[in-house]
Amino acid sequence: MVLCADLADCQVITEAVQSCMLEAVNCSSLEEAQQLMARSDIALVLCDDRLRAGTCRELLAMPPRAGRKVPIVVIMPEPVGDDAYREDIGQGAFEVLASPCSRQDVQWVVIRAMEQKLPPRSAQRA
Repeated sequence: MVLCADLADCQVITEAVQSCMLEAVNCSSLEEAQQLMARSDIALVLCDDRLRAGTCRELLAMPPRAGRKVPIVVIMPEPVGDDAYREDIGQGAFEVLASPCSRQDVQWVVIRAMEQKLPPRSAQRA
């Protein structure tokens, strides 16, 4: 799920997610994102740190659904300072990216998030 106000970032993120063979669902509000996260099988959220009606921290504070916490990537305006990075990671963010986003950074984060969701190799069948 993509939740960002900057159209250029939104386009880069959407294209990067789709290049990883995932569907990108764009949201326009925090409320819409919260509803989708509560009902749908969302694999990953890429979200601006500040939203029209709140902040990414409201998504970070959402309880896990069916025992599964959705990885949330916070997108911050440059520069991303160490304090802001540590704060968001401490709040439960999977990663923090600087805006404007690069396609390669988004793809890398998507790959890492999807690898984290896979069962350990010892549990996989050959």
